[in-house]
Amino acid sequence: MNLRKWMKLFGTTILIGALAAAVTGLCLLVADPEFRVIKADGWLYNIVMMGLSGLTFGAFAHMGFFAYLMLNYIARSIFKRPYLWVALQGFIAVFVLAEIAYWTYGTNFPSNTYWAVPLLLLVLSLIVAWRKVNETTSGAWIPTLFFMVAVTVVEAIPTFRTGNISSLIFQMAPLFVCNAYQIMQLHRILDRAGTLKSAA
Repeated sequence: MNLRKWMKLFGTTILIGALAAAVTGLCLLVADPEFRVIKADGWLYNIVMMGLSGLTFGAFAHMGFFAYLMLNYIARSIFKRPYLWVALQGFIAVFVLAEIAYWTYGTNFPSNTYWAVPLLLLVLSLIVAWRKVNETTSGAWIPTLFFMVAVTVVEAIPTFRTGNISSLIFQMAPLFVCNAYQIMQLHRILDRAGTLKSAA
């Protein structure tokens, strides 16, 4: 990856974050007119502010993406047998899903949050992983699931402390979209899609 590709990925990611946050925020405003990112009246102003917040979400997701790439590089040098690192990623992904249920059960979140959020996150992550596998190899299943589940949740940890489901959705949705975009672009940026398919 050269500087030009990195800048393009970063720029596109934050723009996607802004768009995803604006769309998510608009949907939340329709469902809950009291939802606000800042204490101000006016839908248009709030949507603009949500879009600006999305730029931050995109930048944060980009930081998480490169943190994962570094972690993956280090872990692959530590674990001499690749399947051990893959198995660990699978275990952590399951653990994080269980942690979501633990964090949200019996809190100010709606009563069904403890199972609905982990289930929805898992289903959407499986869809992204399925697409990734179709474009690369079957070995991408667990790493993609790990990234989409664990990294997204780590990036969204502050909102789990709010007890507000609208705030949780507003932050997690753009982060998930940005992470999905980045993980799907990785093999294209590295020009490995064709090589991986031929090796499968």
